[in-house]
Amino acid sequence: MKHIPTLAKGLALASIATIATISQAIAADDTETQDMSDPLAVYTQLGVSYGTNGINLKLGKTLDTGSATDMSMFLFEVKGIYGEHMKHQGSSSLTPESANNGISELRFRKFDVDMTNGRGISMDVIHNFDTNSGTASLGMIQALPKVGIWQAFPIIAAGVEYNDGSKHSATNEASGLHSDFVFASFTLYNKFQLTDTIWANYNPIYTQAVFGDVHYTENLKGSNGLTHEFILSWQMTPTQNFRLWYNASQNQFADGDFRLEYNQQF
Repeated sequence: MKHIPTLAKGLALASIATIATISQAIAADDTETQDMSDPLAVYTQLGVSYGTNGINLKLGKTLDTGSATDMSMFLFEVKGIYGEHMKHQGSSSLTPESANNGISELRFRKFDVDMTNGRGISMDVIHNFDTNSGTASLGMIQALPKVGIWQAFPIIAAGVEYNDGSKHSATNEASGLHSDFVFASFTLYNKFQLTDTIWANYNPIYTQAVFGDVHYTENLKGSNGLTHEFILSWQMTPTQNFRLWYNASQNQFADGDFRLEYNQQF
């Protein structure tokens, strides 16, 4: 099944309207201000970014756990809206024929944190409309002691890829839910606190297909499985920040993606 621009554009507009409506409800949240530079921080938030893949929207909402030490939230992201005019920029230039003005990707994440040991558990589902495929994974993040300006947060995860079978069909027809491989990944999230309001991140991410279709187990490993994430952030106020991102793969580093993001904590 091929991506349908009209439907995707409608989904994009509906998603924007939905997030705008929800934002009115979450704006009334009265919670203690959290450190937005901390990857384990849990807080209600809205974010918007623009870059080489178009417009991205993010909504995060805290959940009541009934515990003073257990924190929980969900994050919902809409990515790649109105990105057709950027089809010759960044990673989009590798497959410009798939660029469109609809939604490219949806992401839903449930994040739970135990404040007593600095450990978080994340359930993550990502669906890509351009390829009619996605991933579902479960991961764990652990805060390590701070050393000078640097603090590391290793993340381990495992998950499964899924698709609608169309990429294996000569006619691009969907044939139901399929899975080509199971993967494991390791991320070393590094935070460098440069000043009271400016910090940087460098996060190498390694992913490997551990079993499944031989095409993936033979190719999704080594340098093919290594990606890099660079972020420079400025905390403008205790509840607002700007973040400049660059994401790239090891083998196509020059064709990475930039985006500038604004986040508001409620």
